[in-house]
Amino acid sequence: MESTNATDVRSPRAGERVRRALFGSALVFAGIVVVEALSYLGAAPLTPIGWPSLGAILASAMGGVSALVGGAVTLVAYYLFNLVQPGRFADFFSQPASTGSWVVAVSLLCAGALFVRPRLVRLANAEAELVARRKYEAALLLSEEQARVAKERLEMALDGSNVVLWDTDLRTGRVYLSDAWSRIVGDDEADTVTSVSRLLELVHPEEREAVRRTSIEVLKGARPTYGVEHRVRTKHGEWRWLISRGRVTERDPQSGRALRMIGTNVDITDRKRIEEAAQSAAQSDPLTGLANRRAFHDSLRMALARSRRSGNDIAVLYLDLDRFKQVNDKFGHAAGDRLLRHVALRLRGCVRQSDTVARFGGDEFVVLLEDLRDREHAVAVVEKIIDEMRRPLNLEGFEVSVTTSIGLAYAQAGAEPETLVKRADKALYEAKAAGRDCFSVG
Repeated sequence: MESTNATDVRSPRAGERVRRALFGSALVFAGIVVVEALSYLGAAPLTPIGWPSLGAILASAMGGVSALVGGAVTLVAYYLFNLVQPGRFADFFSQPASTGSWVVAVSLLCAGALFVRPRLVRLANAEAELVARRKYEAALLLSEEQARVAKERLEMALDGSNVVLWDTDLRTGRVYLSDAWSRIVGDDEADTVTSVSRLLELVHPEEREAVRRTSIEVLKGARPTYGVEHRVRTKHGEWRWLISRGRVTERDPQSGRALRMIGTNVDITDRKRIEEAAQSAAQSDPLTGLANRRAFHDSLRMALARSRRSGNDIAVLYLDLDRFKQVNDKFGHAAGDRLLRHVALRLRGCVRQSDTVARFGGDEFVVLLEDLRDREHAVAVVEKIIDEMRRPLNLEGFEVSVTTSIGLAYAQAGAEPETLVKRADKALYEAKAAGRDCFSVG
């Protein structure tokens, strides 16, 4: 096993020596090509080893000992090749001293190249390192400048926004907030350094537990990030909506305990108001402000579910105004709309806050009575509505009396919302058939 490891370690070095030897051989061979080319062209070089020797010197300088060995082998081989054919370079081989002079000269030059090479390599490496360092320092300065500019831009943007930066030191329980916090809570003197408990006191009671629970889950690592929408109380007692996001940035390496948490609070009050207005518009009658058909059916489904759990009765009242068309024809549609708004107000005054009053369209209204103590309570409400509608109204300077007919239906076991409304509607037509200004139970 040890022998295998040693071979694995040495193999790259041996391969590098072979590559350098081949490189040196190639340089000498290039000199040989020059000699042969000159001979072919009739230039008759004086020595067969002049140009190849130059290749050997270059190999020494560029590739070290391994390159020199490869070049020397090629050079000797070419010398021997010409030695057996002395007629090719007769002048050179006729003077044996020439060979000795060339060997000494080339050996000295190669030795000098080998001696100087390490110093040249270190000098080149130092120069390359210096250039790389300068590039790194320039890039570092540029990145620091870019970071500074980005930070300044961020601070300028945040200064005029409703984005609060917060940084919580969990070891001390202190929370550091940016100046935007003062604008959100409506207090120029609001503390931007406070405590977790103090901030939690400002959270709306309905969202306080969700904020606390989410924070604990993030601190324990059960959640990767913190994110929750909640309301906070301002100095003037109003509630503003925030979306709070954050994450743990530092933990104790031994215990894993969270030490620091950072994040942002963004004021989303305007967005929430738009959403609530849109939702209200989608679920309310634009003329009277009562619930519309869709909202009523949603309330009815939930009321039936609660009724099945509690065992308490619910009832649906379906009513319309008797001879409403005559009012429209005599006083106009604007007067008819005012009459419908008055009717809506009277209906709301006849039921509890927990009951639902809706307008289905035209002069059709529906009332949902929940949590009835007994069915006689629903009858009492119906009679109260009929009496209230009989009171005259001042319309366009004239006293107008309108009456109403009502269909009453109680929820039966397993009743479906649509079925219950249809039963009340059917009872309404029975009341009209009975002479109007009365009610019928379906």
